[in-house]
Amino acid sequence: MPSLHFTIRQLEYFDAVASEGSIAAASERCHVSASALALALDELEGRLALQLFVRRKGKGVALTAAGTRLLTHARRILSEAETLAADASEASTSLTGRFGIGCFSTLSPFFLPGIMGEFQTGHPGLNVEVIEAAAPELHELLLQGRIDAALLYSIDVSSQLAFEPVREYRPYVMVAEDHPFAHRRSVALGELADEPLILLDVHPTRLNTEHIYATLGLRPRIGHLTTSFELVRCLAARGLGYAILFQRPASPLTYDGRKLVTLEIDSIVPHAVVGLARPAGVPPTVRYAALRDHLAPGPVGTRGGPSRLSSAAF
Repeated sequence: MPSLHFTIRQLEYFDAVASEGSIAAASERCHVSASALALALDELEGRLALQLFVRRKGKGVALTAAGTRLLTHARRILSEAETLAADASEASTSLTGRFGIGCFSTLSPFFLPGIMGEFQTGHPGLNVEVIEAAAPELHELLLQGRIDAALLYSIDVSSQLAFEPVREYRPYVMVAEDHPFAHRRSVALGELADEPLILLDVHPTRLNTEHIYATLGLRPRIGHLTTSFELVRCLAARGLGYAILFQRPASPLTYDGRKLVTLEIDSIVPHAVVGLARPAGVPPTVRYAALRDHLAPGPVGTRGGPSRLSSAAF
């Protein structure tokens, strides 16, 4: 397939000259000097290796047979370019049409219900489509333009993406209701050093958890690894170890009906930051801004849920 060596601007000049019948009239229509327009036509003819016009001194210009044939194609290309520009303008300035939103899989239960519910209801003109996936897949979908925004942990974001934090989560400890520390409000991780840690082995949760221990100069004793968020809770509730998580379900009950006790961590530890990602260099659309506003955190709750962003974020 031959490469394209002409521009939309050159096609616009070609169309203007054909419509007006002279370079002078076309230059006025296009708000460009006659010499610049004539030069652009010369370049277009050279790159196409065709003569498009016969220049008649004092009588304007006339299309050649090749010029007549190509004018139809040029006008179709210009029409499609105008449609493309109009669609792009609508996509960036209106709350209508398809809006593809990606979400990291472990974040989905905490964010997607509100997006698919209140956000969609509040913006009925949007056709919200959500995709749950791992961070690398969401990166590719963003760069391919198949989704418009993605909810990710900050630790997962590459330099090819722009990232705006929207929530910050303080890690916490979970133990069974009959655990010796269950009556307390908080615990130092060093006090749990001899107990088995039930570790959620999902990226970046595991990386975030390991970062906490490294910050404190501690090494956990791993009791069990699982990729299931709920299994972590079930095992901790049965007293088979303790767990550290970032997202906080509303209920302390596990799937099998046992109760968990939540303990805050006494030490200063890194928080996990969740935010919206989009391709770097792409300005935010009104759809993106509406989603960002929807996700903006409210006041910090008494249960130690999502907090406002602070310098402790990473």
